[in-house]
Order: sequence, then C-alpha cells, then structure tokens
Amino acid sequence: MHSGPSEQPIDNPPDAQTALDAALARIAALEAENAALRAGIGARLSLARHVADERSLLRTLIDNMPDQIYVKDTTGCFVLANNASADCIGVASPDDLLGKSDLQLFPGECGRQFYDDEQAIIDSGTALVDQLEENVNHNGVHRWFSTTKVPVKDEGGQVIGIVGMSRDVTLRVAADEAIRLRNRAIESSLDAIVITSCLKPGNPVVYVNPSFERITGFSFDEATAGGIERLLAHDDDDPADHAGPQALLLAMREQRDGRAVLHSARKDKGKFWNEVRVAPVRDMAGRATHFVFTMSDITKARDSEEKLERMASHDALTGLPNRRMLMDRMGQALALAERGRFLMAVAFLDLDRLKFINDTQGHEAGDVLLKSVAARMQSCVRKCDTVARLGGDEFVLISLHSCDAGSDAFARTCLHIGEMLAKIQKVLAEPIMLGDALFSATCSIGVSVYPQHGSSADLLLKHADAAMYLAKKAGRDSIAFYPGDSLL
Repeated sequence: MHSGPSEQPIDNPPDAQTALDAALARIAALEAENAALRAGIGARLSLARHVADERSLLRTLIDNMPDQIYVKDTTGCFVLANNASADCIGVASPDDLLGKSDLQLFPGECGRQFYDDEQAIIDSGTALVDQLEENVNHNGVHRWFSTTKVPVKDEGGQVIGIVGMSRDVTLRVAADEAIRLRNRAIESSLDAIVITSCLKPGNPVVYVNPSFERITGFSFDEATAGGIERLLAHDDDDPADHAGPQALLLAMREQRDGRAVLHSARKDKGKFWNEVRVAPVRDMAGRATHFVFTMSDITKARDSEEKLERMASHDALTGLPNRRMLMDRMGQALALAERGRFLMAVAFLDLDRLKFINDTQGHEAGDVLLKSVAARMQSCVRKCDTVARLGGDEFVLISLHSCDAGSDAFARTCLHIGEMLAKIQKVLAEPIMLGDALFSATCSIGVSVYPQHGSSADLLLKHADAAMYLAKKAGRDSIAFYPGDSLL
C-alpha cells in the first residue's frame, strides 16, 4: 500500500496571536468599563431620585409645620416660604410670596418694621431671637408672633439672606394680658387680698396685696412668714370672737366658700371690724391648691350702722332707749315674768317743772336737766331694769320683782317698788345748777303691775300713765299705783 507524506499542524504567526489577545483584552476592558458606566449611571439616578425624594419630604415637612418658615434674600424678598407663611400673610399659596418683600405684603408701619429688622440682621450678621412681633395683614387680621431670624452666610462668610421662623402666640399673649390685668386688679384692690397654699402644713401665706399692708400694718414679709390662722386674730377675752375664725377654718377644711365678720387686730394692736371671705382655687383635677381671702375694713360702715340702729332705738339727747326699744324690752320682760312668775312694774315718770325751766333758763338748761335725770335714774336701778325716755319730760322704768302667791306678798312687793321709786325721787330732787341758779327736779310717778293691772305692754303703759295723772292731781312729787286706790 502506498503511503503519502504525514499532515503537520499549521501554527499562527506570532504577530497575529498577539493582536488577537490584545483585541480580546480590549473587548473585556470595554465590557468592564461599560458595566462600570452602567453602575455609575444607576447610582447617579438613584441619588437623584433620593435627593428629589428628600427635597419633596423636606418641602412636605415645611409646608405642614404650623409655624411660619421662610427664606429671604438680601433685598428682603421671599425665596422660600411654607403654607403657614401664606396663611398668615393672607395669600393663596407660598408661590404668591416669592419675589416680594414685607413692604409689599404688610400694611404701613407693620411691613416697614419687619423690613427694617431684617435689614439690620443682614447688615450686622447678628440673629434676632424670640422677638415678640405684632402682625396685622392686609385682611385686617391681628396676631402676635414669637419670631427668630438668623443670617445665612456663604462659604466666604458673606451674608446672602436670612432664614426665619415665626410662631403664632396670640392665645398666649391674650392669656398673659388677662393675667396681667388680674394681677393689676389684685394689686389695686381696696380690699386686702391674701393667698395661702393648702399643699403645705399650716396653710402658709404666699401672697398679700398692698391693701393688706395698709389695712393691717403687717408687711409682705411679716405676713408671709407663717400661716393664715395668726392673721385671723380674735379677742381671747371674748368667746364670741372665736366663732368667726372657726367658721373660716371649717370652710377651708371642707374646701368651700366661707364668710365671717371678725374683730381683727392690726399690727399696732388697734381693732377693726373685718369682713372676711374665703374661696378655694382648684387645679385641673378639681383639687384645691390654694385659698384666696378677701378682707374688707367695714369699721366705718358698721359704726354707721350701729349709729343708725341706735338712733332708731335710743333717745338722741339722753341716750336712753326710746319708745320703740321700750316696747321691745317690755315684750321680753313680760315673757320672763310669765315663765318665772315675776311681777313686772311699769313706772311712768313725768317731771313737774320742765316747762318752767325752759321758759326761764332756756331750752339748753332744760336739756341739761333731762340728761341729769336720765343719769340719776340709771344710777338708782339694777342693770336688768330698763329706763326709757318717751319724749319731752316723760320717762318710763321697767323692773321685774319676785313675788310669792297671796295678796300679802303682792302688797309687800308693791311696797318695795314704792320704796325704790321714792329713792329715785330723792336723788332727782338733789339740786342741780342750771344757768346761774340751783334747781331741784320733782316728778310725779304712776305705776302699773303685771299681771294685776294688765297683760300687754300697751295696756300696762296706759294704766301707768293714768296713775301718773292721779299722782299729779294729788299734789305732784307723788307716787300712785293703778287704779288709784294705793297712793304713796
């Protein structure tokens, strides 16, 4: 068999292989570079989306803030603003503010003040912090804002604008004004005002107003050095004075309103009539935290009231009870006589020569005599007896006397009554200087006795008056018992 020559592999030339390897390497490098470019573009796109999202989020946050947030350039024009800024200024949207300054957006002095403040910040580079600003927009809406504005600087430290935030504090300002007015009212009150804390033992005084110092003489430091009880001073010698402070302390314990009239002591130990009212101050949970006391000096009013009451019930000249008071005392005496089986004597006394003295010495001398008669009669009777002046020269004496049953006992009691009245006549007859002469006052006395001569005040007075006329007919300076069969 014929065999031909053997086949040999054909090798690439060296230069061709090198070129191929280089081409493949270049392709791989290009593919890597393309992959890197694609990754970079994706990252940039992701970053752009992230930045856009952040800006959107930031814008959303700013627009939903209740406070005004804004940025302005060096000319004072808005370059950024949120919804709260638009609402406050009175425009439809924040875009309506861009490129405009406060001079265009606020009326008159309001816009000028805002603009000048911001220019001062730009010129000085110094922030304005928490400034209270009065804001009136073009719609006439009046508000108060707490504003902070700070300068914005570039990398070289040059001020390129301001950023500001303004918070609506209208309600707070109104509340502060209400508190200021209340404080002013308390400070100016003519009544004393005392505030105590009930959260600490002893109800310490935490505040007194100037009127308290004026009325009581105690300074603020002296008053706030202890509890309220020592300021509710009372007279230890008069148990009745304890009731008022105790009523106020009870109201505090029960956390309710209270009132009392006290006879209080000033720092100088002087006394004054003090109308005190107390009311609790409660927290949001309804718990009493403080008590407010108001104290009114009613001394003049009480004195006037007592004076009027005395004028209505007492004789102006002699100070003795008048007819009105006499009838009241007779009613009380009759009730005692009925319950205690007493005799009640009603003596009607009439001066014999008052008209003569008035005519010869003048009415001033007559008045002196009447006051002397009143004083002398009172010196002759017991504290439980009543001496009254009905008017003119007429006086009445009411006295109670114990008496056993039986006619003899009644006669003895009448004799005792007669002796008491005779003593009065003797004392009244002592000479008195009237003008330039001495006079002796004589009187005629008529007597009625309960229950023998009547059971009512009117009837007993009527019968005593009738008996007095019998005494006058008997020669004056006499004593007669009703119905006239007993003449002393």
